Amino acid sequence: MWREIRLLASSKPVVASMADVAASGGYYMAMAAGAIVAEDLTLTGSIGVVTGKFNLGNLYQRIGFNKEIISRGRYAELLAAEQRPFRPDEAELFAKSAQHAYRQFRDKAAFSRSMPVDKMEEVAQGRVWTGKDAASRGLVDAIGGFSHAIAIAKQKANIPQDRQVTLVELSRPSPTLPEILSGIGNSVVGVDRTLKELMQELTFSEGVQARMDGIMFQRLEGFSYGNPILTLIQDYLSSL
Repeated sequence: MWREIRLLASSKPVVASMADVAASGGYYMAMAAGAIVAEDLTLTGSIGVVTGKFNLGNLYQRIGFNKEIISRGRYAELLAAEQRPFRPDEAELFAKSAQHAYRQFRDKAAFSRSMPVDKMEEVAQGRVWTGKDAASRGLVDAIGGFSHAIAIAKQKANIPQDRQVTLVELSRPSPTLPEILSGIGNSVVGVDRTLKELMQELTFSEGVQARMDGIMFQRLEGFSYGNPILTLIQDYLSSL
């Protein structure tokens, strides 16, 4: 994201307007722009990395679910073995990976804001700032709203301030029901392929798709209903 916005900013004016929140990933994209505009109370910064993994061992034991992994390689199970905590060597590797990702984020922020790395380190470390505080620390260029960002973009593009411009809003469409359930299906051991195929068919089907538990479990008839994961899914769908 950062690289593509930087490339775009090299060919045309790019101005980032930050509203209520533009922290972490939001700031990662904004810092690639030629200018950043924030409101007084915009939550921004959070130049840091948060990562980890779920340890579902107690949950699996409670519902009677057992997971066995066949792997090759010392760290092959680093993220796949969610039924147990990290081994000490895995935890060390994971921490080093997180620190590497943090340094990349911090260094790109320093480069984008024309700031020495050691000075950026003082305002990074995952700290969250208001827009006003961020401006005083060199993380944003101006305080104002969307209209102020448009004015800056006009100035950079040599467009008279009194000229009307067309604003085009690009938004990502909400995920469809098959897309949502496909994500759920990917996490269910042993039935993900069947669910994927079912979701693929539903994507191109017509008519009502809101109630599909009967269809789903007809397709899963080859699997044991004694599987606690399948039972939980069936109970949940039946309760809707």
